[in-house]
Amino acid sequence: MIEKNYLPTRRSKIRCLLVLALMIGIYIIQNSSVASFIGVGSQLFYYIKPVLWVGCAVIVWNLPKVHPKGKLKHRSFLNLWAFNFGVLYIVVSIITGMIDGFGKSPYNRSIIGVITNICFVGTTLIGKEFIRSYLVNHLTKKENYFIFILVSLFMTVTTISFNQVLSLQELPTIIEFIARYFAPEFCQNLMATYLVFLGGPLTSMIYLGIFQLFHWLSPILPDVKWITAALIGILCPVFSLITLQNMYAKEAKQTKNTAQDEEGILGWIITSIISIGIVWFVVGVFPIYPSVIATGSMEPMIYPGDLILVRKIGDIEDIHRLQVGDVIQFRRNDILISHRIIDIREDDKGMTSYQTRGDNNTAVDTRLVKPEEINGTIIKVVPKVGWPTLLLKQKNDVLLEDIQF
Repeated sequence: MIEKNYLPTRRSKIRCLLVLALMIGIYIIQNSSVASFIGVGSQLFYYIKPVLWVGCAVIVWNLPKVHPKGKLKHRSFLNLWAFNFGVLYIVVSIITGMIDGFGKSPYNRSIIGVITNICFVGTTLIGKEFIRSYLVNHLTKKENYFIFILVSLFMTVTTISFNQVLSLQELPTIIEFIARYFAPEFCQNLMATYLVFLGGPLTSMIYLGIFQLFHWLSPILPDVKWITAALIGILCPVFSLITLQNMYAKEAKQTKNTAQDEEGILGWIITSIISIGIVWFVVGVFPIYPSVIATGSMEPMIYPGDLILVRKIGDIEDIHRLQVGDVIQFRRNDILISHRIIDIREDDKGMTSYQTRGDNNTAVDTRLVKPEEINGTIIKVVPKVGWPTLLLKQKNDVLLEDIQF
């Protein structure tokens, strides 16, 4: 429950609803065919959107103001560290780009294009941060993370287009969307929400504006894998938020238990790293990854619902090390199969292929397995752990007509 003194007055509630309606209205306009309905081309409508955001900011500016929690004498301190944390995010992104690679910016690099993009992004940022600041500072006077999370979720959802949601059909696509876009966006919004709570809209604009400028103006951008994007997008804002909490407490001379604070920071960081590590392990980032068995073709070694650990085939040397008796996982028609090698064959051209069979099958598999089809070798079986996953996938059962289990 939220304590009564955290809640806005009746008039303030109405104004908050008005601000919410403004935000939702612009979101619907941006994601609808209103441009064609009113006879405005997409390019012209691109220039109308900044006007909408500026108008929204003006309306919020003229509403009765509530000052942020941070004292005026600490405002420069908050703005400085908002800038520093924004730069930190860029630096980490560049470092990961050195590992995963860089790509050319897709945005218009002409002078007109740059000015247009700055106007579009800048006005959007101003409008959103005025709305964020008004909502947060009218809904709570204390560090109320229930309110922070609600506002952050609202700001995150309103950045997701209808088309993005409609394109999410498969579970892997949903997982990638959450990891690459939703979770990082939410963490960034949570950090920005805390900043407007302490320093007002200017402080969050500095933080978000730094890497928005980098993203829109840099000629090259880090071209990182979605897993890396998830790591940066989640850990950087979480680390920045926890660090800022403790730095501001010391700056404002608030009574805090330093030992407990340090343990809290370490705990959050460790929890975040472990959580991301688990996700990475499940989706196969590491050399060893898990997979759930759906059939009894490898009984009694592996039963349906068992989880197997698969060591990836990394190079040609790993292929050459395969021998008769190894249990391999290979892909056939977008289906993962785990069977034992019973013979290794070589054709006239010197190309190697593998004859496989399930331990519980009487017939060998009709097709030979090519090296490029092999994902890895099974190194461990964990009984029954995969049953929940198996039950969830039952509604999407696939008939395998050309493979004997």
